[in-house]
Amino acid sequence: MSKQILIIDFVTPKRKNMLLAAKSIGLSIALAAKTLSSEIAEYVDRFIEVDVEDTDALLRVLEQEHREKKFDGVISFWDRYVEPCALIAARLGLPGNTPETAAKTRSKFLTRLALAEKNVPQPRFRVVKTLSDLMEAAEHVKYPFIFKPVGACSSKGIFKVEYGQNLADVFDKMLKVSSNPDDKMFQFYAGEFLAEEYMRGHEFSVEGVASFGVIHIAGVTEKWITPDNFTETQHLFPARLGEAQRTAIVDVAIQALTAIDYRQGAFHVELMNTAEGPKIVEINGRLGGDFITTHLVPLGLGIDISANSFLAALGEEVDLEKNFDKHAAVKFFIAETEGVLSEWAGEDAASAAPGVKELFIERKEGAPVTLPPKRYGEFRLAAVIAQGEDADETLDKVAYAISLLKPVIV
Repeated sequence: MSKQILIIDFVTPKRKNMLLAAKSIGLSIALAAKTLSSEIAEYVDRFIEVDVEDTDALLRVLEQEHREKKFDGVISFWDRYVEPCALIAARLGLPGNTPETAAKTRSKFLTRLALAEKNVPQPRFRVVKTLSDLMEAAEHVKYPFIFKPVGACSSKGIFKVEYGQNLADVFDKMLKVSSNPDDKMFQFYAGEFLAEEYMRGHEFSVEGVASFGVIHIAGVTEKWITPDNFTETQHLFPARLGEAQRTAIVDVAIQALTAIDYRQGAFHVELMNTAEGPKIVEINGRLGGDFITTHLVPLGLGIDISANSFLAALGEEVDLEKNFDKHAAVKFFIAETEGVLSEWAGEDAASAAPGVKELFIERKEGAPVTLPPKRYGEFRLAAVIAQGEDADETLDKVAYAISLLKPVIV
C-alpha cells in the first residue's frame, strides 16, 4: 500500500506502536505538529510544522500541502483533535465522520442530547452554566451526582457531589479547576458543565472501528477507577464477562454510536454496567488510550486495532477477527503523597516479573508529584503491562510486578 496518512499531532512517544502499525501496512506518514520529536522522527516521511491548536491556521496549511501532494486519509489519537480531523476530512474530501458527529463525541452535553433522542440507556443529566443551574440540576438528577466539564478528558475535573455539600463551594471549585491555563483541554466548551446521575456498577469500554457505517467490535475492556477522582488505575482485555453480559454491553455501545451517526474510524465507548443494565458514560471518537489499543488488544486477542484504524481513515475495509485467546492487563502505580520523585527502585525486578511485556516509567526522577484536583497527570507514576492465559492469572501478574516498584517521594 503506497498511500499517505496524515496524523494530527503525536504527543507522546510511548504510543509509537501506532506508527509501527502504519508502517506495517505500507503507509507513508505525514505528521502535522508544532515539533517533531527525535524519538519518532525515523517513522515520519513528511513533517508539516504548524500550530495544530489554531484550527483555522491548520486548515489553511493543510489545504496548501494537500494541493502540493495529496493525503489519502487523516487521523488523530487525541480528543482535542477529533473535531479538527472531521473538518479537515470534509474540507479535503477524505473519509471521516461529519463535523456534527465529531462534535457529539467531544461535547458530553451533545452526546447526552443525541442519546436521549434515541432512548439509548444513560444517566439522568442536566447542563450547568451557573450556580442556579447546578442547584436545579441537583433536584433533577438527585444525590449523589457527578459534576464534570463538558469538553475535558482523562477524568479531569470530575467530582462526586454528596447530599449536604455546599453547592456554591462545589461550583467555585469547578470554576477554579477548569480555569487552569496550563491545561488546554478545559478550554473546549469552556464554562459548560454537566450534572449527571451517579451510576453504581462496574465500568467497561467497547473498542472497535467503524467503516462505511458498519460497526466492527474488537472486544470489551474491564476498567478500575479510583472512588474519589475517577482516575483509571487498571485495565483488563478482554473483560471477565459472560456472553449475555458482553452482548448487552456491546449492544448499548452500538446503539450509542448509531445515535450519533458514527460511520468512520476508531471508537472507545465507555459504559457503566449497573443493576438496570449497561448505561453510556461517554463516547470517544478515537482509539482507547492507557495502552488499551496499543498493547492490550494485540496481546489479548492478536488484533491490530491500530492498523485497522488507519485502514478506516483511508476508506479501506477493516478486519477485527481475533487470532488467539489470551488476556492482557495494564496496572498503574498511583502516588498517594505529593512531593518530588527523588528515586526509583525495583524497575529491573518489575520488568523481569512473570508475564510482564513492558514497563513504562511515566514520571522520571526529579519530577514533581501532585495529586488531583491541583493537577492531573502527575500522580500516575508508572505502568506495567502483562499477558496471561486467563484473566485472573493476568491480574495477579500485573499486581505482583507493580508491587516491586519502589518510588521515593520527598
